[in-house]
Amino acid sequence: MLRKNISSSDILFILLQILGRDGFIEGSRGVIKVIKPIDEKEAYIAKNRLIESLSKSTKVFVTPLEIGKFFQCPRRIWLEKVVMSTQKKEEKGKVWDGEALHFAINQFVKNLEKGISNAVEDAVNNAMEKYAGKIELGKEKLVDFLNRFYEFMKEEGISTVFTEKLLESFSEGLVGTPDLIGICEDGKIITIDIKLGQLSRKGLKKEHLLQIVGEAVLAEKFFRKRVETAYLIYFESNSLAKIIIREDMKREFLRYKRGLIKTFRSNYIPHISRLPNFKKRVCQGCHVRHVCENIELLKKI
Repeated sequence: MLRKNISSSDILFILLQILGRDGFIEGSRGVIKVIKPIDEKEAYIAKNRLIESLSKSTKVFVTPLEIGKFFQCPRRIWLEKVVMSTQKKEEKGKVWDGEALHFAINQFVKNLEKGISNAVEDAVNNAMEKYAGKIELGKEKLVDFLNRFYEFMKEEGISTVFTEKLLESFSEGLVGTPDLIGICEDGKIITIDIKLGQLSRKGLKKEHLLQIVGEAVLAEKFFRKRVETAYLIYFESNSLAKIIIREDMKREFLRYKRGLIKTFRSNYIPHISRLPNFKKRVCQGCHVRHVCENIELLKKI
């Protein structure tokens, strides 16, 4: 399903329920018995019933990244997603560096069958060409990073890796695109998120932790199998953090998710970030800061 870009395994199970009710199949957990063949007309009817079932959902879908942003600053995510404020991106610098890094990872994974050397060379050259004039990334550092990432894959026993696959959970109202999903030789599933910056000496940033936990929840819902391990890999510090996903982490993530949806449905302008040193930590890289500053100015007037 993932190779065919089907974003949710909920689709499969809803379809099986429809076919079961219509008498085409029967079965129990892990076993399906085909009772009679399905012709094109019946397949068309089943497809429309599936679409009708999915369209009845009234849930607001949010992403793990949005929940991390909500933790940082409720107003920022509200301005980006509800008000749809114009976002101002710098013409050159870290924003584009991050995009180029993720593009290179994507290209690298897709070209692994060409061999490690060719995959690295093609990925780096394509990224440098696509983002020429916008990035400050060093080519040699990017080559070194991809080689180190390949070594990491071997050490973890990752036999299959998917890059930037859209995942949806209709039951949780979650949607997202993890940077990487790795399937290990022993069947273990891990999610991997790539960050441009550095791993702080103080430890993981809470917004990064919330995002990676949310992506683990999405992978669990898709594969119907527990995801116990996730990794955050930091490009600039050439370091990684291994996270063991606990149930209390998932509960906290879902609590912030409920808070985000409540904010989306509210008629009030949310408060600005309350994190320590938020002006440097959050506002400095915010693409809707100009709108937020106007709001604060109008409040003063």
